Amino acid sequence: MESIEAIIQQQQLAGKLFGGFFGLEVEQHRVLTNGKLSRHPYPAAFSSRRHNPYLKTDFCDNMFELVAPPVQGATAAVQNLKYLQQIVNDHLAADERIWPLSIMAPLSADDLAFATTFNTRQWMADYHDYLGAKYGIARELMAGVHVNFSLHRDLIAALFAASGQSDLAAFKNHLYFRLAQGFVAHRWLFTYLFGASPVLANPLKGMPDNLAFPVRSLRSSDFGYTNFSSETITYSSLGAQLDQLKRFVAEGKFYSLHEFYGPVRLKSRSANLDDLIAHGTERLEFRAFDLDPLSRAGISNDTLNFLEVFLAYWLVADQEADLTEADEKNQAVALQHPHQEFDWTKERGLALLDDLDAFVAKYGAPKEYQAALLFARRRLEDPRLTIGGQLIDKADPDGGLLSYGLKIANSHHDWYKSMAYPLQPTIATYPAPAQELIKAAIELGIKAKVTQNSFTLILGDHQEQYAANQAFDLTIGAKQAVLAAFPEQVNYTDQVDQVQV
Repeated sequence: MESIEAIIQQQQLAGKLFGGFFGLEVEQHRVLTNGKLSRHPYPAAFSSRRHNPYLKTDFCDNMFELVAPPVQGATAAVQNLKYLQQIVNDHLAADERIWPLSIMAPLSADDLAFATTFNTRQWMADYHDYLGAKYGIARELMAGVHVNFSLHRDLIAALFAASGQSDLAAFKNHLYFRLAQGFVAHRWLFTYLFGASPVLANPLKGMPDNLAFPVRSLRSSDFGYTNFSSETITYSSLGAQLDQLKRFVAEGKFYSLHEFYGPVRLKSRSANLDDLIAHGTERLEFRAFDLDPLSRAGISNDTLNFLEVFLAYWLVADQEADLTEADEKNQAVALQHPHQEFDWTKERGLALLDDLDAFVAKYGAPKEYQAALLFARRRLEDPRLTIGGQLIDKADPDGGLLSYGLKIANSHHDWYKSMAYPLQPTIATYPAPAQELIKAAIELGIKAKVTQNSFTLILGDHQEQYAANQAFDLTIGAKQAVLAAFPEQVNYTDQVDQVQV
């Protein structure tokens, strides 16, 4: 097979290099206006969490999990996440806010005990209790952003056609696993640039007593959102990783494949390894990003653009990922004071940025990718400009971030509540009645596919298409209008028997 670079140049595929798709998942807590854990029930306006593709909860009922549909480009992906957050903010109790940080505010023993049992997803009860007992409640309450990314399908198809290979699934697995290895090898850089969990508010199970704070990213360290060191999953090869995952599940070390907390996972059409082998990787799920309180969405366009530039570069680069001491490098950066920087971090980071600058110039990347690299360069030159570095400057006298977290939570809440239209961040050009209908569909767990002039609502095999500017009779209310079109929605409930994950 010719090099990927040669194929891209011969077939003029440079534009597809920067045409990836992002689907964002964000975990965020409902808290009271004093920072305490909210005890209000999950919003009654939202439909079954088991069936709603957008609005779910994670470890406990106050921990939202918002799942934005995949879309091309960082800007549209962040907008998709913002319209879900607008919906959520519209349904908060008067004394509730969305906590903007990965690390929760200080919780009392009573709060932690409440979080242990505040889970009405009965179909997940066994898994919930297992995780709490194994990893501890405070660790399970850590929140973050999961970034799902897929290469442009035309790019994959062209590379496969030129490869001379006959097994598309194996080809995609090789391609995506190589990208995963590149990310793991350079995770230290992403932790340096985007780490944003510098303080400890609630003790974590297994964490040493002498750990010095502040750090850059507690969540990205070995004491954060990860498996125990004795159960670390390898990235040495795809075969070795799959064998290890199968063995851990079979031996009971992992409850299921869901317990793999690695920084990046290969995802297929369904959540099992046989499908991954048979049909190939559909996307990568990056799980190493802290919530960014400087962004209303919890993650910024620049972060996603930087990730895409790096992945495009690594796809084309003819080099193998050096995984030697990858975990150790990331651990050192994660636990470093946010205002400090290792010499090797700056040296290697700037050298990589030089390569990325040359790469985007060679392939004519749009200007937003160049801007993302400029942001990264400034942060490498001055650690105080990193997200973690800026957070520490906002700390309370006791070193915590309660005051700052509440300030940002109130600011974000006010911004979303000021929206003049129901889904303003995404489809502001749509008339208000169309936006109301789409919003109601999302709350009811009905998929909405939106184009410039029309939208389609989908529930199972049932589809209804509408023109954006058509006249809608919403005298009975948008939700009732949607239910009139989809009467079968009432059958989608959470009243199910316990199932395994």
